[in-house]
Amino acid sequence: MKTILVVDDLPANVDIVLNHLTTQGYRVLYAGSGKRALQQLEKSLPDLILLDLRMPGIDGLETCRRIKATPDWAHLPVIFMTASDELEQKLAAFAAGAVDFVTKPILPEEVGVRVRTHLRIRELQAELEAKNQKLSEEMELRLDAEKQLETNLDQGFVVANRNGQILFAARQARIALRAYFAELVEGLLPEPIRQWLRVENHDKALKLAVVQKGELQIERIAASDSGHVFLLRLTQGNNAWGPQALTALGLTPREAEVLYWITEGKTNPEISTILNTTLHTIKKHNNNLFEKLGVETRMAAARSALNVLHPQGDRAASGRPGS
Repeated sequence: MKTILVVDDLPANVDIVLNHLTTQGYRVLYAGSGKRALQQLEKSLPDLILLDLRMPGIDGLETCRRIKATPDWAHLPVIFMTASDELEQKLAAFAAGAVDFVTKPILPEEVGVRVRTHLRIRELQAELEAKNQKLSEEMELRLDAEKQLETNLDQGFVVANRNGQILFAARQARIALRAYFAELVEGLLPEPIRQWLRVENHDKALKLAVVQKGELQIERIAASDSGHVFLLRLTQGNNAWGPQALTALGLTPREAEVLYWITEGKTNPEISTILNTTLHTIKKHNNNLFEKLGVETRMAAARSALNVLHPQGDRAASGRPGS
């Protein structure tokens, strides 16, 4: 049963409305002033308020403003009852937060129609709010799941067939392959890994050592029933190597990845391809990491990175330029 709060300082003016709403199946509450109406709202909330515009003390406009200023009450539809047909008064009513108004002398049937209409509108609004809330919660859960998935995938997973064709490669796996192998055929694992996949026994992980970059380990995690498709995991023997090490400069993981490829001499378009993102995003990461490093050029940024990737002793041994 819906509850209607009728607020008017003269009960005789609204007796016919009260009787009509009661016969229509509504529970009707009455308040003789704006102050009493506000006190009633503190006890229990109606579904709709019929509010007289002109009352002594707190008039209808001020009462409506206070209702709309209270978060727990702001959703309540307010219909003004007024003997005034002045446009200024009607505009003031809407400005105060009313959804509608009826003009005195009041016609009970008109009030009934307006009450039903605005109760239905409020029901639809509540349904929409509930759906939006549910959608928001679902989106939040989805984003959490995607973040978790991204975290898992960044471990370096690759799905490939026995011929070494790459069916899927996670971001970290793509970075490792490009870093360890100077020449790659698009969509294919490097030849040493392809050779390893051709053997029957993959119980033992493949370990590849690269000067200045340490060891890359490839292990088979799972295989299809046919034995022709494998889930591989690529891990770096030195966890401080590569983009991960550059986070020590105060960079985000993505900024560190961009900076790493700058040190490898890659252009912005090449980096956007490697990291599977837009050129605009790469440029934005460039600007951010330049600011964090206090530099203005790619060369200066690369020198900062080399100090981390290849300390002075390593650079001397490898022939890399110093800072």
